[in-house]
Amino acid sequence: MLLRQVTKELKNFFPRKRSNDSVQRQHEIFHLKQRLEEFNIQFPNLAYQPSGVETQTLMEISKTVAENNELLNQLSLEKELAVEQLLASRISASPQILEDHHNFIVAMAYILSGPYPCLREYISSSTI
Repeated sequence: MLLRQVTKELKNFFPRKRSNDSVQRQHEIFHLKQRLEEFNIQFPNLAYQPSGVETQTLMEISKTVAENNELLNQLSLEKELAVEQLLASRISASPQILEDHHNFIVAMAYILSGPYPCLREYISSSTI
């Protein structure tokens, strides 16, 4: 149900794009959904809306993971965030924040680093 809602919102966000773009977004959402299922993450679990400051912190953490091949590899192989490595890489967040927002960070890291240009465009325009 949430997948349909997200797809509908994405369609509304890009109303003048060709229908080919709509198919691309749907494909990206389906692929991301499959990827997140490896972590037992469902889209409804991502519906939480953090405060503005918290969102910026979580996006910075997600970008750090997405830009660090070692962290991404560990995430893919071990199916968990490398909390100690994140904290060592000068992340200004507590271990509790990393634990509480694990699903959000994983999802954003994969969107930012994966083959999801439509979703990245949506994320970047909605976090400005």
